[in-house]
Amino acid sequence: MGHKFNFDFVPLGRDNITAMSREDIQENIVKFKRMIREAKTMNHNSIHFEVEYCYLDHERQMRLKSEKSSTQHQRGDR
Repeated sequence: MGHKFNFDFVPLGRDNITAMSREDIQENIVKFKRMIREAKTMNHNSIHFEVEYCYLDHERQMRLKSEKSSTQHQRGDR
C-alpha cells in the first residue's frame, strides 16, 4: 500500500442511501468492502464499515426484489 489509508468517514444514513442510484450503491459497496479489508489488514476495528456495508447491501437487495416483483407483475407472472 503506497498511500496512507483514511479510516475517518461519516455514516451515510438511511435517507442518503435510499436516494442513491443503483450505480452509487454499487460503488459504495465496493468502497466499503475495500475499507473493511484495509482496516483488517492494518488491525483496525472494521465494525463501522461493516455496518455501512450491510445497510448498502440491504438496500441493493430490496431494490432487486422490488424490480423483480414489478417485472413479474407487469408480465402477469406470479
